[in-house]
Amino acid sequence: MLELKQQLNPSDRVFHEIAEVLAVGETAWQHYLFFKSPVHGVCLALDGDLQSCQADEGLYHEALVQPAMLSHPRPRRVLIMGGGEGATLREVLRHPTVEKVVMVDLDEELVGLCQEIIPDWAEGAWDDPRLELRHEDIVRYLEHTPGGFDAVVGDLIDASEASSPAAELYGPAFYRKLAAALAPGAVLATQAGPLTPAQIAGHRRVRQSLAKVFERVSSYGAVVPSFYDLWGFVLAAGQDPLPAELGRRAALFAERAAERGLELPNLGPEALAAAFVLPRKLKAALEASGGAA
Repeated sequence: MLELKQQLNPSDRVFHEIAEVLAVGETAWQHYLFFKSPVHGVCLALDGDLQSCQADEGLYHEALVQPAMLSHPRPRRVLIMGGGEGATLREVLRHPTVEKVVMVDLDEELVGLCQEIIPDWAEGAWDDPRLELRHEDIVRYLEHTPGGFDAVVGDLIDASEASSPAAELYGPAFYRKLAAALAPGAVLATQAGPLTPAQIAGHRRVRQSLAKVFERVSSYGAVVPSFYDLWGFVLAAGQDPLPAELGRRAALFAERAAERGLELPNLGPEALAAAFVLPRKLKAALEASGGAA
């Protein structure tokens, strides 16, 4: 255990009891820590930031993926940015309309570790013939992709700080490149950091960047217990992909899930629809930054 402790990144800020360290080290791109928590099961932290935990990763990944997939009438080609755990891929491939998924994750070594240590999170998605897995810079990929994506899911590392190395992947210049790879009527969803009054700046930056490129931008959130926060996401499109009225939005999610034979075991259509109804204080903070929340 002493040897393992010596390998831990001094900047690790995982506020969970570590019952067992499963793997720790560094890839060419980041420091990783796979560990068991007595409360949350197997967890993954990157560069000291918690990414996912076994007990509630389904809440996060269902919230990230399903609003975008269900808001599109027939998503056939899907791009996943990041998502090394395989759970985002799992959620996308639940949809029988999907013919092709391109997953671009720079860190091949980390993806391999996830396939080895937490293979059950993907529920067989790694072996799905619809998957094209690429390990390259997403910016370079966008320069040569034929595009035509109906949906894009951004599961990149958090960039709440403007100084983060990943910050450019949440900026307007990047989103303009991404928009060029989309099919008409496409929908984009991205994780966008904590959505709390004290930590709203990072979410606001992501939202504002998307609003410079896409006509319609909507913030939504889901409680992820292991994150200790309401976690924020942003849905973006050229036109409103969802009804504004809560009941109609829930009905649309339920109808399309039923048509596709989908179960939504973590949040369900009603909670997914309600995720777009933000607390009044957060809504006011986002509106103060410009644009409706």
